[in-house]
Amino acid sequence: MDQWEELGNNIYSHRYEALNQNIGLIVGSEEAIVIDTRGHHAHADELRRDIAKLTSVPVTTVVNTHMHWDHTFGNARFPEARIVGHVRCRSTLLDFGPEMRDTVAAQLPPEWGDHVAAVEIVPPEVTFEESMTLTLDDRQIRLAYLGRAHTDNDISLLIDDVVMAGDLIEEGAPPAFGSSFPSEWPVTLADLLEEPAAVWLPGHGRVVGRAFVESQAADLGTVAAVLADMKSSGRTEVPPGPFQREVMELAWMRFEAD
Repeated sequence: MDQWEELGNNIYSHRYEALNQNIGLIVGSEEAIVIDTRGHHAHADELRRDIAKLTSVPVTTVVNTHMHWDHTFGNARFPEARIVGHVRCRSTLLDFGPEMRDTVAAQLPPEWGDHVAAVEIVPPEVTFEESMTLTLDDRQIRLAYLGRAHTDNDISLLIDDVVMAGDLIEEGAPPAFGSSFPSEWPVTLADLLEEPAAVWLPGHGRVVGRAFVESQAADLGTVAAVLADMKSSGRTEVPPGPFQREVMELAWMRFEAD
């Protein structure tokens, strides 16, 4: 943790102790692409220092995997880079970013909350709806939106046999259902599993392999089936599932709202 791990040819991840979060980096001969920017300006500044320890080439592109604060609130610290994300990542940050900032800042202890409260929200300026390709030297990097899941704007980055999946997958903690679409998440993840990748970078936790992603997709499918059965039977008490009760209850709230 707290150091760069090479996932492939000039493809790196940095796992930070804060939020157990992963940041991706792809380094070319003259420029680099960073995937997500952390949760506030001080954390983004730390990220920039860590990038400088690894490479001297400038970051020219930032990719936001989705709109949540811990993945986008460092964007302002990369003013020289174009910021890329899903079209709804941009619109959500424009429409609800200040509200998200205020809510998160109020919920966090002061040593974090004060930093979050001071964030300048900078949404992606380059957006797409279904797919986009970035070129770095002679390498093609695919960005794909496969459907609603953890949010309505999750994208994955695919290069060689590496998938950087953002919070579509999560290791070390249950999937986060707070902004999710529980009935659609397993379908979206199943589509992502069509990629013949060997290395999968979650938004949080350890780097994992295909077996872990398949297992999490199966768990999400079980959650969706349990919730659908609840709705069809008219039951309101959430039964046991693959995750602890409070997680299942949050998934049910989102399922009901969907």
